[in-house]
Amino acid sequence: MSRNRELAFKYLLAGVSAVGALLLREALGPAFGVHYPYHTVWLAVIFSAWYCGVGPSVLAIAIGMTGIWYWFLPPFNSFSAKDHTEYFGMVIFLAFSAVIVALGEANRRSTARRQQAEEELRKAHEELEDRVKQRTAELQRAQEAAHALSARILTLQDEERRHIARGLHDSLGQYLSALKINLGLFAAAGGKEAARAAECSEIVEKCIIETRTISYLLHPPLLDEMGFASAARWYVDGFARRSGIQVNLNLPEQLPRLQRDLELALFRAVQEALTNVHRHSDGSRVGIDVVVGPRQIRLAIKDNGRGIPPERLRALLQTGGEAGVGLAGMRERMRDLGGSLEIESDSLGTTVIATVPIREELASTFSPEEESVAKVAS
Repeated sequence: MSRNRELAFKYLLAGVSAVGALLLREALGPAFGVHYPYHTVWLAVIFSAWYCGVGPSVLAIAIGMTGIWYWFLPPFNSFSAKDHTEYFGMVIFLAFSAVIVALGEANRRSTARRQQAEEELRKAHEELEDRVKQRTAELQRAQEAAHALSARILTLQDEERRHIARGLHDSLGQYLSALKINLGLFAAAGGKEAARAAECSEIVEKCIIETRTISYLLHPPLLDEMGFASAARWYVDGFARRSGIQVNLNLPEQLPRLQRDLELALFRAVQEALTNVHRHSDGSRVGIDVVVGPRQIRLAIKDNGRGIPPERLRALLQTGGEAGVGLAGMRERMRDLGGSLEIESDSLGTTVIATVPIREELASTFSPEEESVAKVAS
């Protein structure tokens, strides 16, 4: 129904334009006289051809031709007795009008095709944007699921380490201690087997020490009982003795207890970074710097080793490729806590920087004046 109304309006517009052109020619009669009878009608024909279509243009030509033939060609106010010159002029008018209508229709169709193409392009663009948004949302959900899974795996890994450490300490450690006591009784009783019993007692003592060390490395009791500062000092001292690498640990003088996940993440970062230094860097000195600010805690571990090759460092920073389980775990721990892990390396050594926000209720106990800053050992 709307299309019929639109077409009727175009016919009406073409007819009005033709009548208006005839009235304009009548108004210009004193200036034109008997000359230029078609000039104003051309305007109506062009307008109808460009904006109204073929049918309305034919109507405008018919109205204009009739009006000109009757009113503006001698003899005036008559349809008959016209001279052959007027017939020739009317034929020329019709021919040029047909050309104008053809050009106008071609222009309208070209415009319609262009608008249709633009509309199809717009719809395709919107559809593509919708697909991109959908795929982006799916990718984001997949990434969130992957991060959640990684965090869950790390949590389960820590719980399993805690259980194994407790089992080593509470069961195997107790059995070894009981065995050491019995061997000590054999050694104290004398006899020909006393020396062998004493030797076995020394071996058992080493087993007890190794079991306790493995248990503490899996999950140090100090981390739960005293917090990150005490556990870090214990681990750094043991690492320095075992590896022969000098380690300078710089902690704030009074570092309060942090939330459990944060203390565990910081300890694992120290543990993993020092392990990498011992395995890969060929360094002889490590500086560990802990900075506590009003809203975050910053852990920086710098060695004086050979550094990471630029190609591998670029892969670590951009894609995480070849990051290894330990480094990837460090990054996931920091990300799960809302923090970040950065790696800087050159020929003078490598620096691993972990930055993690502090819980609001704990952060309120720090002020900018109380912020503790320790220099990384050079």
